[in-house]
Order: sequence, then structure tokens, then C-alpha cells
Amino acid sequence: MRRDQKSFAFGGKARKFDDAGKSNLFLAIVPERDVALRAAEIGSDVSQRHGLSKGPRPQALMHVSLNAIGKYADFPEDVVVAVSAAMATVKAAPFEVMFDRVMHFASANAVALGNAVRSEEMMDLHVQLAKEMWAVGLTFSYNPRFMPHMTLFYDEAPVPEQMLADPVSWIAREFVLIRSFIGKSEHEYIDRWPLLD
Repeated sequence: MRRDQKSFAFGGKARKFDDAGKSNLFLAIVPERDVALRAAEIGSDVSQRHGLSKGPRPQALMHVSLNAIGKYADFPEDVVVAVSAAMATVKAAPFEVMFDRVMHFASANAVALGNAVRSEEMMDLHVQLAKEMWAVGLTFSYNPRFMPHMTLFYDEAPVPEQMLADPVSWIAREFVLIRSFIGKSEHEYIDRWPLLD
């Protein structure tokens, strides 16, 4: 199983990302509060058990990234309006998100919850979001090896993969547009769209 997460163009040329910015915009699925709290507890347990200095990210920051949009020095109101209009056309049903193990993504120095079997529903949503952004000329990301995961914390130490006795799971009923403030451990929810049957 590959654990490198790179972005690829989808059906044409993707616009280049602005690497210099004060915040990131991305689309994601956010777990229910009790699920996020459990993820933080798992992260704390893993960190302590392996004697790592990094603790888990706050439960309020737990999420599963779907598609990156870009980095911006200021709030890109025009981009947000365009993304919101494009996402309003997405059609997808609610689906189960399930992670059964703790994994280390060496390329990102991330310790995360993951699964050896990729969620086809989440992959379909990842592809559909990329198509909708591409169709209106927005920055988009598409990764044919997209492997959904929820980052617990970042650390260079190669934490060994371990199975969870009780998998972390919930039903995803919406996806959200998040603005992440770089270096501040702060997320702002800009917009959200329901997943409907």
C-alpha cells in the first residue's frame, strides 16, 4: 500500500498553488464530536506509548481532507464564492467512514488513523469535487492513489502500524470548506454541503 500523497492534474491543466500564504483552503469531512474526542485520545495514547514529544492535535481540528484548494495571504472571497457555487452541484449520499488502524505517513511526518482498504465512496467524492472545480476553472487537486486518513499529530519518528481493537467510525453526512490558519492551530468553517440520499 502506497502512503505518499501527491496531487495530479485532472483532465487538463491544474492551476498552480500559491505556496506563500497565511491560510489554507481545503474541502474535508469532519467527524462527530465524540469521534473527534476519541481520535484525540488515541493520538495521546500512541504518543505517550512511544515516548514522543508531540501530543495530538485538538479534537476541534480533526478532519479527513478531501481536496486542497490553495494557500492565500488574504481571504480569497472570489475563490470562496466560486467554490461554494461549484460545490452546490455535488450529488453524493451519506456513507460510513471507518478507520481500523494507526499508520505513519513518512512523506508528511504524520501519524494518522487509516485503513488498508480505501473507501470507494470517499474516492468517488474526491473525484467529483475535483471535476466540479476543474469545470469552473478553479484550483483543484486529484490523486489517483488518494488514501483517506485523519491525522492525529505530526512527528518524524517512524511509529509502527497498529490495529485498533475497536475501529473509529461514523456516518459522513456533509462535507465542509475549511480555512486553516497556518501556524495557529485554528480552523474556520466557511461553508458546508449536505450529503443526501
